[in-house]
Amino acid sequence: MQELCNPSEFLSQYGFKDLDERIFLAAFTHPSYGFEHGLSENESYERLEFLGDAVLKLVMSKMLFEKFPNYQEGKMTNIRAILVSDDFLYHLAEDMELKKYIRISTALEKDGGRNTSSISACVFEAILGALFESNVSLEKIYEYLDKLYSKYLNDVKIFLPKFNSKALLQEYTQSKNKDLPKYEQTDCTGAENNCEFTVKVTYHGEELGIGKGKSKKAAEKEAAYKACLKLNITGE
Repeated sequence: MQELCNPSEFLSQYGFKDLDERIFLAAFTHPSYGFEHGLSENESYERLEFLGDAVLKLVMSKMLFEKFPNYQEGKMTNIRAILVSDDFLYHLAEDMELKKYIRISTALEKDGGRNTSSISACVFEAILGALFESNVSLEKIYEYLDKLYSKYLNDVKIFLPKFNSKALLQEYTQSKNKDLPKYEQTDCTGAENNCEFTVKVTYHGEELGIGKGKSKKAAEKEAAYKACLKLNITGE
C-alpha cells in the first residue's frame, strides 16, 4: 500500500492546495518506514505530531468555547479530553480513510500495523502540525476541524455517552453503593499488531455488556456503552 501515499490528493479533498508536499510526506511517514529506507528522523511524523498535538488542543478549546457558551470549564475540559484522545482521533481517521496514505515498514505492514489505532492518531496530529508549519492560518485549520467534528458536536448528548461510557457507567454504579464495574477480557483474536479484543463488563456478578475493539481499552469502552444502554443512562 506504500504507493498510495499522495499528500496532494489527500490535502485537495479538504481544500488545501499549493503546499510543500515534503512536509506532509513526513507527516504520513511512520518512523519504521524512515528507518527501513534510511531517512532522517525529521522525515517521519514524530516532531510534527508534537506540534500538531498543541494545535489540536488550542483549536478544539476555541471551538468548544464558541459552540457551548453555557458550558463551564469542567464540562468543556471533559469534552475536549474525549475529542483529542487517541480513540477519538482514530475514529476520525477511519472516517477520512487516513490509514491508506500512511507509509510504514514492510515488517510492520505484514504484522497488521496499518490498523493500529495509535498510528492513525499520531498521523492525524502530524497533519495539523504540518499545516501550522506551512503557515496555514488557525482560522483555516479551525474550518478543517469543524467539518470533521461537526456531526459529533451537533448532537453532543448522544456522542458524549458513547465516547465517555466508562466514566458514565462508573458514576452510575458509585451512586448506588460505591462499587465499581468489573471488566474482563474474554478473547483476543488476530495477528499481534492487528488483534480484536473482546471484553465483558459485570456489576455485582451481572453481565451488563460485551464489547469488541482493536485495543482492550476500545473493547472496554464499547462494553461500557452497551451497559449504559441496558441501564438506560445514556440519555438516548
